[in-house]
Amino acid sequence: RDYRLIAAALGPASRAPRGRDDEERLLAAGGVRIIADQLTWVLDQAKRELDARTVALAWLDADGERLKLKEIVSDRDDVVEQPRLPSSGVLAAVVRDRQPLLLAATKPGQLPYYQGGGDGAAFTGVPVLEGVHVRGVLCADRTRAFDEADRDRLTDAALQIVRTVQAEQVFRAVERAKYEHERFFQATAMLGRALTPEQVMETAFDAAAAIVGFDAAAITLYDRERRRHRVAAVRVSPGAEGLLDPDKLGGLEFADNTGLAAMVVKNRHYLPAGGEVREVTAPVYTRGVKLDDARSLLVLPLVSADEAIGTFMLAARAEKRFGKDVREMLGVIATQVAVSLQNGLLYKRMETMATTDGLTGLTNHRTFQERFGDLLERAGRHGYQAAILLCDVDHFKKVNDNYGHPVGDEVLRRVARVLGEVARKIDITARYGGEEFVVVLENLGVEQARQVADRIREQVGRLVIESDKGPLQVTMSVGVAAFPDDGGERAQLIERADMALYHAKDSGRNRVVTWPEFQAARSKKAS
Repeated sequence: RDYRLIAAALGPASRAPRGRDDEERLLAAGGVRIIADQLTWVLDQAKRELDARTVALAWLDADGERLKLKEIVSDRDDVVEQPRLPSSGVLAAVVRDRQPLLLAATKPGQLPYYQGGGDGAAFTGVPVLEGVHVRGVLCADRTRAFDEADRDRLTDAALQIVRTVQAEQVFRAVERAKYEHERFFQATAMLGRALTPEQVMETAFDAAAAIVGFDAAAITLYDRERRRHRVAAVRVSPGAEGLLDPDKLGGLEFADNTGLAAMVVKNRHYLPAGGEVREVTAPVYTRGVKLDDARSLLVLPLVSADEAIGTFMLAARAEKRFGKDVREMLGVIATQVAVSLQNGLLYKRMETMATTDGLTGLTNHRTFQERFGDLLERAGRHGYQAAILLCDVDHFKKVNDNYGHPVGDEVLRRVARVLGEVARKIDITARYGGEEFVVVLENLGVEQARQVADRIREQVGRLVIESDKGPLQVTMSVGVAAFPDDGGERAQLIERADMALYHAKDSGRNRVVTWPEFQAARSKKAS
């Protein structure tokens, strides 16, 4: 920071993946080591050429107001350990006048790099100039007086110091560009591997983090037909919860407004200008969502096929995080995120088509078989129960014959909706085939499953489907079998639930029969 540069001195062992801030700190540490080594060598050379007791380099702080002792080589033991130097005296005079200074003799106490100011000696000091800017002072002292040739030698040494700093600045720029491009290509590769929209959005956050440090990020998706925006994904760094509340923002929906996100979608251009927060700015999403602590803010459009499909927002408490180069790289990332999201949505639709019944929206038969097998394996491994409900709409053929297939399809859709409402998220609801449905209840025994089946049956019985021939009501019969009491294998449980179902139909329909009840009825009939 003092030298206004960040240099790179990293060996192969340092190339493990790191965050940008960690990388910057390592680059800075490497740069300081390189400069210190170079400056020590320059000061040693100057000391020998001048036959000096001491050669010292004082550097101005970041504000350009105070001198700090950065490097010193000396034959004496009384050099100061405190780096901050007085704001007046011979060194300050060199900075103020921007000219070399030759003193045949100093008074005791005038040389601030000695404890107590030293005992008086001949002194020469030259400004360290980088262009027109004074960066510091290079000085030397000895018992005999310095001449103009000595002053010129010290001026040459000061020039060499500036060249060392400038060389490190160039090296830093090259290394940073290399680092940024490496992380940029890693980020784009990560996005290329994401398949689902959820994977794409999580990878987008990772990709952005590889390029720049941020405290909060969010992705919105835009429904053009409804003209509504939805916050689809949020990430807040640990410790930055005060900047943005993920629970409050996640899932937020809002209409087109004058907020930054809506304006970015409308204009397909990032906001705010320069990626910096102004004193007065529009809300990012709505008035109720605040980013008061953000000093750097960037809302990028997600553009695919020349159409904005959403936004990618990044916020940081630190200032000037999203400079021009970073914005350009993030802009490319945002474009790839948009394309990947479109591909992810297509992938999800195809996956849905492959696993979902087109009429009812429930899981299809093939996927049900796979998920049921997985559930039974899990239940067996962890020792908990499960139950299968095989459900059939009574007299469904008559519905199709008397009311027509469109009405029959509506019956199936309404029944499927009941199943989805009654079942829990952890349960499996599927269309088994035709007018048959199946529900698998995780971690429930036969009696609990029977209660769920009765609730389904009752709600189906209350359905009223309107048709050209008047209102229609249907009933449902259900067969129940439980794991592991009624069977330990998938096929066996399905078969026994099916036998219980047909017993329910034979017994008058619109009822629930469990496998134990079916067994009891069969035994009674046999006796």
